[in-house]
Amino acid sequence: MYLTLLAVLTGSSAVYFYFFHRSLAKRLQHSSHHGTLPSSLSSSISSIPDPIYTERYYSIVDHVSRTVPRRLLPPKDPSLLLTLLLRRNMIAFARFPQALMIRLVTGDYQSFKPSHINSLDMKEGDVVCGVYRVKHREPTRVEFEMQNMKFGGGRLVVSVSEQDGQVVFSNHTVMWRLKEEKGRLPLEWALVRFVHEVSAWWVVDSGVRYLMDLEGDFVKEMND
Repeated sequence: MYLTLLAVLTGSSAVYFYFFHRSLAKRLQHSSHHGTLPSSLSSSISSIPDPIYTERYYSIVDHVSRTVPRRLLPPKDPSLLLTLLLRRNMIAFARFPQALMIRLVTGDYQSFKPSHINSLDMKEGDVVCGVYRVKHREPTRVEFEMQNMKFGGGRLVVSVSEQDGQVVFSNHTVMWRLKEEKGRLPLEWALVRFVHEVSAWWVVDSGVRYLMDLEGDFVKEMND
């Protein structure tokens, strides 16, 4: 009986996440790359060492973005919007099961606390959620180094750009390893890749909606 119930619950969860994944895909733009890191990526990410772009390394690049009209966002500087987005998204990520595992492994509880995350300006050297250290900061882009990982290396890059009245919020997840290494990258596993996509897509989508809600709060304050 209990095994049957567990099977039903597991099956129901799988169906839910499948349709949730499809729903997110309709609102977002997504692309991925497996193999040698494309040299064109260096224009979007500046902190990846040059040797990683050679054929000695196997890499995975996962990119997701959402585009919204500028008028739907608060009339704030893009750099501040990016900082607000990162604070909110990292606080959300800190509640994920993946974050719990990272917290247990690293023993770093402080960098997961909302009070700590909200105090950060996401400048170079800041550490959030145990393993994400700001390697490079520009006004509209933050590049996190994935530190203390068991694979070769990685970056999480969050950026915002504006053109023709549209604002694009982008997330790049990049992982790499030497080709001769036996161990796989986390995103080489189908299940891990699916969980990553659902998590990353939801964070981007809900984070942008959070900023859009701030625009409503700003207008309300102006009218009061």
